[in-house]
Amino acid sequence: MGYGFSDIPADAARWIIGDIVEALARRPETPPLCLQATDTGLVHALGAGGPTVSGRQADLLAWLSGRSPGTGLTVAGGDTVPPAPFWI
Repeated sequence: MGYGFSDIPADAARWIIGDIVEALARRPETPPLCLQATDTGLVHALGAGGPTVSGRQADLLAWLSGRSPGTGLTVAGGDTVPPAPFWI
């Protein structure tokens, strides 16, 4: 229908990302990870010492929700974007 993650209002996307991060934090098998939205300043850390995945908030949401392989995202140090952790 032409509606994509970039069309989700920033406040709603922030809320959804927060909800996914809370679900991930409850799973002991979630690997350490830091998320940084380059356009909104959103930052979430899961554990310590993991990679920092950054990009536009909409791209982070698409990746975290399993709808994108990480298109538009980068990882500190030039590594490839890992698969998103399982959250459901």
